[in-house]
Amino acid sequence: MKEINEAYDEIVNMRKGSSSSAGSSNNSARPEYAHIRTLISNNMLDEAQKKLDEFPTNARDAEWYFLNGTVLYRRGWLDNAYTSFATACRMDPTNPEYRNALNRAQGKAGATGYNPYRSYGGGSACD
Repeated sequence: MKEINEAYDEIVNMRKGSSSSAGSSNNSARPEYAHIRTLISNNMLDEAQKKLDEFPTNARDAEWYFLNGTVLYRRGWLDNAYTSFATACRMDPTNPEYRNALNRAQGKAGATGYNPYRSYGGGSACD
């Protein structure tokens, strides 16, 4: 049931994000992103990652980092997903879809007990 609720929340957030942030996604002039979103929605994560990996490093924009973070998040790689979502937010700080994903990833990392983005007892995580 937990997985169903998470999947539902993710779909709702994606739909909200696609309507509220349509400008940032559609103005990117990258039709590949629509295909990658479809792959992710169909849980074809390996294929989505392959498509993302085809982008040269210097051509990776905020949308790329968001989609990469989404693939990583779905795989359960929360630390890496958080890093990608944070990069997307730095590149496009006004995009609510990216911000929601970052907040969701940060909450999940904290829910698992270990969160490398939080200090423990005033010291570093190594303390």
